[in-house]
Amino acid sequence: MNFRSSRKRSRRAEVTLEVTSLVDVVFLLIIFLLVTTTFKQNEYAFVIDLPTSGVKEVTVSTDKTTVFITKDGDMYLLEVPADRPVDGGNVDPSKKVTAKELEARLKTLQERRPDASIAIRGERSTSYQSMMDVVSVLQDIGFRNIWFPYEFSDGGAGGGAPAPTPGP
Repeated sequence: MNFRSSRKRSRRAEVTLEVTSLVDVVFLLIIFLLVTTTFKQNEYAFVIDLPTSGVKEVTVSTDKTTVFITKDGDMYLLEVPADRPVDGGNVDPSKKVTAKELEARLKTLQERRPDASIAIRGERSTSYQSMMDVVSVLQDIGFRNIWFPYEFSDGGAGGGAPAPTPGP
């Protein structure tokens, strides 16, 4: 059963799609995105020499409020924009804070954001006691999400100093 009439046989025009220009547009978009993309860089208030470890950490990083502790025991509190008070935005992040100032500012942060994450960055030669004093203050205030950033070193497991040689 052929329902088509034999007299009106017309050939259908074949539809073609020219993909060459589409490929060019895709390449131009890729080049545009590569040129205009800015990659996240570490931005700190000042340079600090972080301790290293032989274990690579895999975490999803977001901006966090950071307490910097220098080898001399000086403390700096760098708050991310979401953690800064709306009315008291005149705090200089490059200014040292005392233990009482640190505690007062962290208490106000705890009241606004009880789930805030706090990073403690200490130099390699920072005393352990200075680090533990800050951890103690954070725990007393009620922070539970405390972390210690470090730099990964390819120098083997541990990344520490060599063991001392025994004396004669």
